[in-house]
Amino acid sequence: MTQMTNAAPAVDRYLEIAERQFAETGFHGVSLAAIAKEAGVSKQALLHFFGTKEKLYGAVLKRLSDKLCAEVERAGAGGPAAGLVAYFEGLAKNSLERQAEARLVVRALLDTEETARFWPMKPYLEALTELARKTPKWQTASLDEIRAELFQLIGAIQYLTISQTALTGMYGEEDRQAIEERFAGSISGAIRVFVEA
Repeated sequence: MTQMTNAAPAVDRYLEIAERQFAETGFHGVSLAAIAKEAGVSKQALLHFFGTKEKLYGAVLKRLSDKLCAEVERAGAGGPAAGLVAYFEGLAKNSLERQAEARLVVRALLDTEETARFWPMKPYLEALTELARKTPKWQTASLDEIRAELFQLIGAIQYLTISQTALTGMYGEEDRQAIEERFAGSISGAIRVFVEA
């Protein structure tokens, strides 16, 4: 028991380092050696805890999905419609401080192979779908309709989030901030349209 307790902080640290590196360069751009080097351990130490790079990536994505699911659950405690508004407004407001997470969600979609057996973002998307189905507007809608609308909202928020460097480079800091302010107003309207019957 003591050995497991001592291992937990190390595993959390490895996951944090891996999360940042995977967010920056994707699954194919990261090596176990690079993660191990930053963590100050051998590649074998990572393999001891995770077995393979694929399993480490899966652990990183599952941890993120669990975190997002918990946020959806907390938001939904205030009722389905209010919960969706609170969740998406919080996502839009906080996404700039959580750029690594937004990049990781996008990379998870890009890096997934057709033959994948593990879809770590599915529980998060299903939690949002179930919350939406409890609102009057979406009670009789098909799952496809709900998912399409959810993907639009999530995609819009994350695309702006991961585009910060490019927007600043193309237009400068002041214009980037103006774009963000305009986006905040438009996404707030889109969130309300999604929820209101």
